[in-house]
Amino acid sequence: MFRSHPREGAKALREGLELRLGRPLSRREFLRASAGAAVTVPSLAALLAACGGDPRKQVQSQGFQVATPENPVTLPKGTPIADGLQIEKGVTLQLYNWDQYIWKHVVDDFCKEFECDYELTTFNNMEEGIAKMQTGELKIDVFFPTYNYLGKLVTAGLLQPLNHTYIPNLEANAWDMFQNPFYDQGWQYSVPYATYTTGIAYRRDVIQDEQIHDMTNPYEILWDPTYSGKVGIYNSIRDAMGLVLLKNGITDVNTEKPADLEVVREDLLAMIDAVNIRTSINGTYAKLPKGVYDLHQGWSGDIVAAWGYVLDFTEESYENLGYWYPADRKGIADNDLLAIPASAEHPVLAHAFLNFLLDFDHAMDNFSWNGYQPPQNQADVNALTTTEGLYSKLFTDAAPAMLVPPWMPDAVVRREDFEVGYRQHELTPQGEAAWQDVWDEFKAGT
Repeated sequence: MFRSHPREGAKALREGLELRLGRPLSRREFLRASAGAAVTVPSLAALLAACGGDPRKQVQSQGFQVATPENPVTLPKGTPIADGLQIEKGVTLQLYNWDQYIWKHVVDDFCKEFECDYELTTFNNMEEGIAKMQTGELKIDVFFPTYNYLGKLVTAGLLQPLNHTYIPNLEANAWDMFQNPFYDQGWQYSVPYATYTTGIAYRRDVIQDEQIHDMTNPYEILWDPTYSGKVGIYNSIRDAMGLVLLKNGITDVNTEKPADLEVVREDLLAMIDAVNIRTSINGTYAKLPKGVYDLHQGWSGDIVAAWGYVLDFTEESYENLGYWYPADRKGIADNDLLAIPASAEHPVLAHAFLNFLLDFDHAMDNFSWNGYQPPQNQADVNALTTTEGLYSKLFTDAAPAMLVPPWMPDAVVRREDFEVGYRQHELTPQGEAAWQDVWDEFKAGT
């Protein structure tokens, strides 16, 4: 059974939500803010050098490759912990996660079941997270990386291979594609945590659903002068520029071609003139509900979680928010991971924690708090907008309980999104510099 939501109780909830904008930025905020500020994760060479030895020789010997769906990668094999070990009891499980990216009540439940305590240490971006792991100053049992840095982490010896016998819930519950993902063939080092798509969030009391969904190219609405001063995109190089690429029919969202980047440059500069565009990180979940924006580039998890920020905290206010994603599902789709560091002091308990979060009830309970959907087989995507009783009623006793509101079905993440959609991978150093040049020129004009 799902428990009362931690944000329940109108008065206390509203007070807490008003304070949230004063807290440290959330995991997703920091991830994209760091990208927008050109903060980069240490290079593979830097990671290997920090771990000792000649990085060029290590890269060659390890055969490091950048993983893509067209170029799936089997990471270097290692020796996992043995079968049949006893789970550590009476210890403190050390979690290392983005801020505000897991419901602590779910972790409390785990510790009650497995007779342990926990300590949650947070990081603000992958640079910080990896740097602290490199120094060894933290003894982490469970880490929450992004998939496009998994190969670097493994090659640098910072993660340990998983023993699948301790994690039966992955095979039993998770989508097949995450049991053999392109970035970690055979899921040797990672299990999936959350999924999301990137589309357009909008005010339904300003823009009718049919208006945006019936457009030949809905991305173009972000350039419509009708909404000047009320349009936002994420303060993120990859996400913002990726949207412009798709708007122009360029489906390689990892392109480094000068001609493609020139198209992006021209369109971003045109956006400044057309709508007085603003960049933000919390625009979808926090500012769209308050009417600061009428349109904003949106992650599905952000718009699902936006119920917590509506002005008068009523379902009617939440119904003013909508989400568009391509009907053919050919948009940007990505996911985040769980992994166990090589230095974990409680590796059996860490395996149990990964298995716990892959349990259907626990995964969906966590989803109800952070808005980002776990790839669970039992979570019928066709029922996510209609099934009642999945977690406590959000607004009043009369309001239906739901994980995704029925008026924004596009916000449900589907398996085919990872089959037909587009993934954002690592760029070459030269590519990163070229993207950064375009972004810097755009930011200088906003």
